[in-house]
Amino acid sequence: MTSSAIYHGKVYHERFRPTRHAFAYQIYLFWLNLDELSDLDEKIKHFSSTHRSFIEYRRTDYVGDKNSSLKQAVLDKVEQLQGISIPAAEVFLLSQLRTLGLHFNPVNFYFIRPHKLSAFTYMLAEVSNTPWNERHYYAVDLAMQTDTDKAFHVSPFNPMDMVYKWRIQQPGPSLSLAMECHQQQKHFTAGLQLSREPLTSKNVRQALIKIPSMTVKTVCGIYWQALRLWLKRTPIYTHPNS
Repeated sequence: MTSSAIYHGKVYHERFRPTRHAFAYQIYLFWLNLDELSDLDEKIKHFSSTHRSFIEYRRTDYVGDKNSSLKQAVLDKVEQLQGISIPAAEVFLLSQLRTLGLHFNPVNFYFIRPHKLSAFTYMLAEVSNTPWNERHYYAVDLAMQTDTDKAFHVSPFNPMDMVYKWRIQQPGPSLSLAMECHQQQKHFTAGLQLSREPLTSKNVRQALIKIPSMTVKTVCGIYWQALRLWLKRTPIYTHPNS
């Protein structure tokens, strides 16, 4: 039996200043133990980590050199950002996988659990933006969950001089994860509220029937909500490099 799973639930955004705005969408995310990819190839229909399929794990969609293992790339990135050395560990990826050949993930989350511990110790957030298709990384010590200065342009409706406050629950039967954007006061919150179910061929098929392409739903949702904010005359901040 694998420790990989599917999480179902909702993604939500709530904006408090200068414009009130909120929405929530149903979502499913794959929870992959990166040591189990070859086993999942054999056991899960409609999934592949080596060739085209309805659901694909494709190495180039994630952090690091495509010729290195994703697990090692994640550990190297966290060690670089945190200035620490991580012992032998499991790494779990929480992500929308490539579906029907399409892929865009606003955030991929990687959770690290040293072999001798029962709790996850670090989380790496791999943040992407559209339409620029850039990536940036934040590493969070799950015991401390220290505030992080914003260092990457994502939404044109948020300025750069903000601080992220992380609210991350240990993954288990449920998973709650939130990131608050502060500028003296709380301006914005984005988060996930999820429940876990086994990763089986049946559950993958049901997820595909319910939402055939998470990528299309995600990208359409981003631009639809941006239009709504623009119609509310929410201030716009240009990309720092534009």
